[in-house]
Amino acid sequence: INAYRKTTKYPKPDNWKKLSNTEIWYWMVGQVIVVGSAGGGKRFWQDSNLRQEIDFDVLLKKRNDKEVKKAIHYVLREAGARYASIEIDKCAKTKALHNNFKIISNYDDGFIGLLQLLNNIRGPNCELERVYYLMENLDFMKNKSARDFLMNLGMNQTTLAIDIRVQNIFQHLKIGFPSQTDFANKAIYESIEKAIKNSICRPLGIKPLYFDRILYQNYFRILKSDYYQIKLKLK
Repeated sequence: INAYRKTTKYPKPDNWKKLSNTEIWYWMVGQVIVVGSAGGGKRFWQDSNLRQEIDFDVLLKKRNDKEVKKAIHYVLREAGARYASIEIDKCAKTKALHNNFKIISNYDDGFIGLLQLLNNIRGPNCELERVYYLMENLDFMKNKSARDFLMNLGMNQTTLAIDIRVQNIFQHLKIGFPSQTDFANKAIYESIEKAIKNSICRPLGIKPLYFDRILYQNYFRILKSDYYQIKLKLK
């Protein structure tokens, strides 16, 4: 944490308030694309022409559902999204994003309206309640992806996007960690999250969001134990 804290980039609190429906939609599309592999997500964010194909406002102007699905499927395939079937009717990611698009379109002000609703949730468990709202109402929003989405938008500060990278880092440091299949269980996921927050984040005096981004952005360097070299240089 000390080695990478200052060089890691973090989402700004409440940055969603400055984003348009299209920009927020891109974050959701990217979240679905990376399920199974992060490579497709990188290609999606690097290609502005690809993103333009599924601009939220452009999709709203499509004549029918078939055209919306076709545009979504094209982007998934061009980005090389894992599990994006060549047959549009068999593509679970196309179906999920199309369904999410329709649901979000029904909110007043679209995505902005949905996020305002989530932002209005208050109380000690508000961040988890936001996560579970997304999980219950949108497709492909699971334990990790729903948290990651809200954290990227600067809405959640105390949740963790636990995935195979986090598991690999803990194992690399010889720290026991649950198997990847356990991440799908809501109760187990929440217990892992709570344990990391109480046993690591709190003693280190670091926000869970910061801890999460440090591990994610410096993943390959951590596995190479580069932090030892940086630590020595800092001394």
